[in-house]
Amino acid sequence: MQETLDQAFASLQLGQLALAASKLRGLLLQEPRNIFAWMALGDTLERAGLRYDAIRARSQALRHGRAAGYFMNMATTPVPFQPVIQGVIGAVNQQLYEVVGKGLDQVHARFGAPAMQRVTHAMNAFLGHIQDHPRSPHQAPKFLYFPGLPEGPYHDPALHPWSATLVEAFDAIHAEAMSVMRDNDALEDFLTFTPGQSKAGYLGGDGPRPAWDAFFFYRHGERYDANHARCPQTSQLLDSIELCEVHGQAPEICFSVLQPGTTIMPHHGVTNTRLVYHLPLVVPEQCALNVFGGGEHHWREREPMMFDDTYMHEAWNRSAQTRIILLMDCWNPHLRPEERAAVKQMVELISAYEDFSDQDFSRVALLLA
Repeated sequence: MQETLDQAFASLQLGQLALAASKLRGLLLQEPRNIFAWMALGDTLERAGLRYDAIRARSQALRHGRAAGYFMNMATTPVPFQPVIQGVIGAVNQQLYEVVGKGLDQVHARFGAPAMQRVTHAMNAFLGHIQDHPRSPHQAPKFLYFPGLPEGPYHDPALHPWSATLVEAFDAIHAEAMSVMRDNDALEDFLTFTPGQSKAGYLGGDGPRPAWDAFFFYRHGERYDANHARCPQTSQLLDSIELCEVHGQAPEICFSVLQPGTTIMPHHGVTNTRLVYHLPLVVPEQCALNVFGGGEHHWREREPMMFDDTYMHEAWNRSAQTRIILLMDCWNPHLRPEERAAVKQMVELISAYEDFSDQDFSRVALLLA
């Protein structure tokens, strides 16, 4: 990979911008968290006069770098970036402020400023204009904290009227889950890893094959039509209820399968505007969820539960059997309907700015051709 990066830098120095961008695209497809490649792409796009795209590429470097402990201060900034890092951070932040500002103007016009007071407050906290953080030391959203929502790790699933519908259909959902489990090829990893990335720190346990598997109905907002067709009754139920729909992110709904002897290591979720709902389908003994600050929850079949995954949490199956639940993210029920719509709109705007997709690469390639 270093050879490809060196070739990209050489092409950049020779002014061969299209070739440099092409090499960096190939590298980032294999190593999407490579901060050196993202910074080099930013330099390439800046040289090409594509300043907005350059800022977006550099924002990727900042995001992935900070997730790995870089760019927190000068001491954690790699030496090659130290002379320019303050300027990079300033440009990225300024562009993000503009994106969020335009988004707030849109939702204010759509719903009225008074109805958007909590959304505006949350966005100002997101940008760092005001300081409003979770009160609990156990709560740390990876992306967005929405102040003013009732706090606590566990929440009553009955706050969603559709929960009773799913419970009433338990037998049908359970039967379709059992049918899926008879097909060894039906499941895929719940977690995704880039080439060379280790599961260490994400999964543990002393089972014969520690794994967190899933049969997805939706993943990152994408509907898995073939899986819906295999489970028509569960699919019909999901189609009948209000889902948390955010383009490219939600809903995330699946039969969540925790293999014997598997531990899901402690981690935080993305935002408290969404909660996680569980309908336990098959629960052996020695299976539990532990949400820090709220204690252990031992699932019981047919009994739904709901929690805020922005609190540090972990789960385990210490039995010799498989644990299966219907897992879905859902709107925090304490958000008003207009706030849900506004959060969806704002998150999609921010994500479109922060994510540099393959479509963006294709557009850049056309511009540089």
